[in-house]
Amino acid sequence: MKTWRVLDLIQWTTEYFKRCGIPGPRLDAELLLSHVLDTSRLQLYLRFEMPVYPEHLAAFRELIKKRVAHAPVSYLTNRKEFFSLDFYVDSRVLIPRPETEVLVENVLQTQEPQCQLIDIGTGSGAIAISLAVNRPEWEMTATDISADALEVAQKNAVAHKCADRLTFLQGNLFEPLEELPNPRFDWIVSNPPYVSTAEYPSLLPDVRDHEPETALLAGADGLDVITCILEDAPRFLKPGGRVGLEIGHNHGPDVQDIVQSNSAYVGCQVINDYSGVERVVIATVE
Repeated sequence: MKTWRVLDLIQWTTEYFKRCGIPGPRLDAELLLSHVLDTSRLQLYLRFEMPVYPEHLAAFRELIKKRVAHAPVSYLTNRKEFFSLDFYVDSRVLIPRPETEVLVENVLQTQEPQCQLIDIGTGSGAIAISLAVNRPEWEMTATDISADALEVAQKNAVAHKCADRLTFLQGNLFEPLEELPNPRFDWIVSNPPYVSTAEYPSLLPDVRDHEPETALLAGADGLDVITCILEDAPRFLKPGGRVGLEIGHNHGPDVQDIVQSNSAYVGCQVINDYSGVERVVIATVE
């Protein structure tokens, strides 16, 4: 029987993924194998000659089958890095993207020691928890319509030792705030659904067939949820408060129009992501 070494497995799996049309084949092979061996990718490189034993081979083969069926690596490993933090993820939540870090970075430019912030549609909690870790003095609230998503977010808050500084509320958009005595915030942030019905079929199968549809789809033009948030946000913002949203790659002009047509807003800024794509809008109220 052939003895498989770490390097053998990485090379074979990389070539197999290439033939199956899996993007990033080498990276995916390394991530899955390091997960099975409960080690880091760096340690894989230091142990290229190490034999991999049958129990690990069997688990690795199962992950390969699932990846070829386009199950996202992050769901197979239950892990995704975001803003230099490790987050638990599974099929109940959208996988955090690097583009969303642009929103977090811009919110963190706020230097006020006291700040009340709410994350609408928190999903895995990536935005709220990243902010809570970096601004422990801020008061944070996070909402989601999905009880399953909130369970994931709470798990991540515990892992990052900020659960006592985060209030989680279940409900659609601003609905959970209606029961609060004085729901006013300095920041309202969100990575809302913004994929249009026309775009949805053309998404990568990793995304379209595995990530939660409710976290992606937002009507014919992809603006349904963004519009709702921008229309209602002024009621929940303090004077001078801001709303920061991630937006679709082609939404910049439309979102600016929505903001400028609402007299409650006095300013609007659209910010590019690392690829030069308009990705974040920040609107300020009087």
